[in-house]
Amino acid sequence: MNFFIHLVDLPCSVGGYTRQNEDGTYTILLNARLSVAEQRKSYIHELSHIEGNDFDTEMQADLLERMRHEMGY
Repeated sequence: MNFFIHLVDLPCSVGGYTRQNEDGTYTILLNARLSVAEQRKSYIHELSHIEGNDFDTEMQADLLERMRHEMGY
């Protein structure tokens, strides 16, 4: 699993997000406005999407998010 991490200014309500790149790698964008602890929590959450193969499912994004949060990610 190859991925790249970038800190970017996002709205405060967004911890981060991940996108799958055309070459099969992933880019994780974390909110630079958050504390290091909050960024770490968002990083773990975004990794759970990659490790859970969420980009290869047809499940709706809001259901995936709810599922990941219920799992503690």
